Amino acid sequence: MDIEPLLDQLRAVSNDALLAALRDHKLVIATDKFATAFQCVAACHELSMMEGRSGGPPGVPDLALRGGRLRAGVVFMVFTTLCYMRSEHLERGLDAVPLDSALRPFRDIYRAGCLKLGEDTLVQHIRNSMAHGSFQLGKAYEIQFVDRSWRETLPVPQLLELCEHVHRLYHEAFSKPVPRPPHWSKYGRH
Repeated sequence: MDIEPLLDQLRAVSNDALLAALRDHKLVIATDKFATAFQCVAACHELSMMEGRSGGPPGVPDLALRGGRLRAGVVFMVFTTLCYMRSEHLERGLDAVPLDSALRPFRDIYRAGCLKLGEDTLVQHIRNSMAHGSFQLGKAYEIQFVDRSWRETLPVPQLLELCEHVHRLYHEAFSKPVPRPPHWSKYGRH
């Protein structure tokens, strides 16, 4: 499945438009609800950026250690974002948004892969794969997810961007304003 067109739609939504749409649809979550999840996200970034031989077994080349940390960071990021950081209120609230809502691209990415409401979605299949350990990290910087008879391979950059947009959704849904990461200012600019 190529999620690039869905990512393009998500990139086009500004943070302010996202915030306004969440408030309009009363999709708000307590500010402290996902504090630990966001701390895990920060740990994922730190893990992916670690340099040197911190804690690696003797005889393992630095490049192999770095690759292992990058893969661990990606897996932890996807698990934290799609499994651990989850709000039924927020996700089910997306089902009712109108076509012209700034929330529509978020609804579409959550519903990707299903033809009708109630079917398993791309996000649900990834969650199942992560929860049951049925995924493989490929050599081509991709992850293959397996959930029963469903199988999908996604490039890591697309997965990480999907996670970033899920972070935006949850961040903007907080009941109290929380400072945005500076690099999020790029969203909504054509």
